[in-house]
Order: sequence, then structure tokens, then C-alpha cells
Amino acid sequence: MKGRRFHIIFTLRYLRYGLLLCLVPMLRALVEFDLDSLWLALTQDAAILLASAAAALVLWHATSFAWQEGAVQVSQGVVLRQSQTFSRQSIAALEIVRPLSCRLLGASRVTLYFRANAAPRRYTLYLKKRDAAAVAEALLPVCTENAVFEPTGFERLAFIMLSANILTSSLFALWGVRQADELLDGDFGRRAAQTLREAALFVARFLPAGFALLLTLGFAVTGFTFLVALVHTAGFQVCRSGGVIVSRGGFVTHIERRIFAACVSACDTCVSPAARLLRRYPVYLAAGSYRGGDLPVLVYKKGEERAVRRLLPAFSPPDGPLCAPARKSPVQYLWQPGALLALSLAVCGVASFAMPQLLPMLAVPVLLALCSLLVSLEGLFREGFCKNGSRTLSVCFTRFFTRHEVCVLTPDIAYTITENPFSVSGGRCDLRVHLPCGVRYRVRGVLRYLAQEIPFAP
Repeated sequence: MKGRRFHIIFTLRYLRYGLLLCLVPMLRALVEFDLDSLWLALTQDAAILLASAAAALVLWHATSFAWQEGAVQVSQGVVLRQSQTFSRQSIAALEIVRPLSCRLLGASRVTLYFRANAAPRRYTLYLKKRDAAAVAEALLPVCTENAVFEPTGFERLAFIMLSANILTSSLFALWGVRQADELLDGDFGRRAAQTLREAALFVARFLPAGFALLLTLGFAVTGFTFLVALVHTAGFQVCRSGGVIVSRGGFVTHIERRIFAACVSACDTCVSPAARLLRRYPVYLAAGSYRGGDLPVLVYKKGEERAVRRLLPAFSPPDGPLCAPARKSPVQYLWQPGALLALSLAVCGVASFAMPQLLPMLAVPVLLALCSLLVSLEGLFREGFCKNGSRTLSVCFTRFFTRHEVCVLTPDIAYTITENPFSVSGGRCDLRVHLPCGVRYRVRGVLRYLAQEIPFAP
């Protein structure tokens, strides 16, 4: 097929370097701090931007791509031409992202994730909407789409709550408040502070003032987090078409992902505190260099693992106990959260004499440290591994406040056994399971003789 150009939005990746260079003349103008230096800096910035735009247009004109059934070829370079061919056999997953800015311009960002752990692990193309759909069909074609997971009702609510990322949403909220405050000439911040103060006064009628303000802030951040998750997961649907898993969703940003089922190396079920309350467990897939950690592929109820098998027939829950019968050492699991809890209590004790008004705010790190201690205590009894009859490997480990139950589907696994003087006496070790493209899981305190028997018989 004849070569086609990338979308013109491709040039923005080069213009950003010109914007960084524009800071150099402005810094000099700030040092001189006069009108002549400012005019000279603006003139130099204009010249830098024009040169960057010209270079970006030349590179855009020298870059082309072409596709045919089962392969995509990309050619780029001005002096030295370079041609790369990506075949269907090398692709593990494909992602098409269309944020609002790209949708207004008719562009799509296509990211290819590869099977092997070779450079590059992924490759990004900026294409027109029609070209992006054609490339997706050439690499991972979809014939018929049978919906496997389409959340509605309570399942929709659970999916939103389990997809919420409080940290990311909080940073986005702070940025959005700042932008709105600039647009409204500082009035937005005053109105928001007044509303928050009124809410805190209302809650303070029933709770101490400091704790009421902290609780109000927590509700505000949590509410914005759920709003972002609601928009991000709007219209979410997962389908299975032959050997391809397809997921679509998003209101402001449209996201479509196609995963080659044969390349799925692990299926991670995350048991977070929210999942425990809702009794719904999100499932994340790893395929080659694809992680997909921002959004689960589906959410299922405990005891209904058949929903996962509809998507991945090779999925298997643990056939046996995940933990060895011998007793583990509690020190390995509890010393870190225990030390954090002791430090938090010590800080609270000092603050109770020096600054009593800060005690409500210091209750948050104490509560987090206590929850971390409880999760680590659960890991003492639940963390482990077992080989399943379906020739898969089940791995269970805890990380932060979440228990991960992973079903390893690929036979391409490497193992690392780590011992220390304290674990040798009990016949135990730490086991690290290495999957393709850098995925690694660590299980603590397993019996050494069981870890040495993991490799499957040929």
C-alpha cells in the first residue's frame, strides 16, 4: 500500500523541545529586567519557535507509514532513512486513545505493545481516525463481538469505585482548581473555601473542629475521584472476538484496547479494601509489555470465576493451599508496618504536648499504618504459591493495602530464590517469579524445597 502521513498533531512532540529552549532567553531577560532585554528575549523566542516548527514539519513530511494484512511499516528520517516493520506475530496488545484534543482534530494516538522484551517495548503512532481503525484491523482484526462484561446497576457502581485512583484524581483536582481560579480572577478559590468552611462548620456540630475539617476534605477529594472514574468508565464494555480481547469506554477520552489472548501472561485479581467491602474483585491483565494498570478488564463476584473464564478459558483459581504448613517468621512481614505505626504513635505523643490542635490530622497516618499492619498480618497467613492442574501457577502476595492473587498463564517464566540467615534455619526463602517484559512477583517466606519444585515437568 502507498505510504501515508501521520496526523499533523505528530509535530507537537518536537515543538515541546522548542518551548523548553524558549526558557533560556526569558531567564536572561529576568536577570536584566528591562524592556530592551524583554523585547530581545521575545524576538529570540519567536525565532526558536519558527525554527522548531520548520524542523517539525520537515520531520513530519519525512515520516510515513503503510499497512497491509498482518503488518505495519513505518519509515522516517531526513538524512538517514530508517524503516521498521511490525508484524502481527510481534504484537501483544494495541491501544487507541482519543482524548478531547485529538477528537477535535480528528486524530488518534495508537500504541503498539510487543511480546518480546526487546527495544522498543512499545511504539506510538499519531494517525487519523480512519487510519487508526485500519491499522487496528490489520494487526488485531475483530470479526464478531460477544459482550463478556458490560457493567450495569450495582456492578457499574462497583466498577467505578474499584477504578478510582485517589492520588491521580487529587492532583488533577488541584490543577483544575488552579486553572479555574485564574479564569475567574481569584474568585473561584474564595467561593470554594467559603463552601468548604460552611460544610466543615456543619460537620463540626457533631465532631471536633479539626477532625470535621479533615473529614470534609476527604469527602470532597473522594467525590471528585468518583466523578473522574465515572467519566473515565462511561460506556465500558469488554468483548471477546476469537483470539482477541476488546475493551472500549470513556466519555471525554475514548479508549479502545485490543489484547491478543494467546499473549496474556498473567491475570491479577486485586483484593483492595474497597473490593473487600463491595465483595467485587477487579481483574488486570498483563500481555507482553502491556500492563493495563489504570483500568481493570472486568470485575467479578466471589465464587463466580466463570466470568473470567469466559474471557480467558485458561484462567484457573488455586487448586490447592497457597501457604505451606510450616510456620512463617512474623518479623519478615510485620517489622516495616510495625515500625511505621510506632513512629506515627510517637509523633502523636509529642504533638499532644506541643501542638494539640494537630492531633486530628495526625490520626490519618496512624490509621494508615494500622491498616498496613493488618494487611501484612494477613499476608503472614495467606501469602504463598501453588501449581495448578491446568499447568498454571497461582501466586498470592500483599503489597501496600492490597492482596494480589495472580494466575500465571505463560510457561516462559524464570525464578529467583533468595535466602538470608534467618530464613535458612526455618527452611524458607523468598521467591521471585519473572515474566516476560519485566513483570516480577515476589512471594515471601515459602518453603525452599517447594520453590525448587516449581518448574513443570516437560
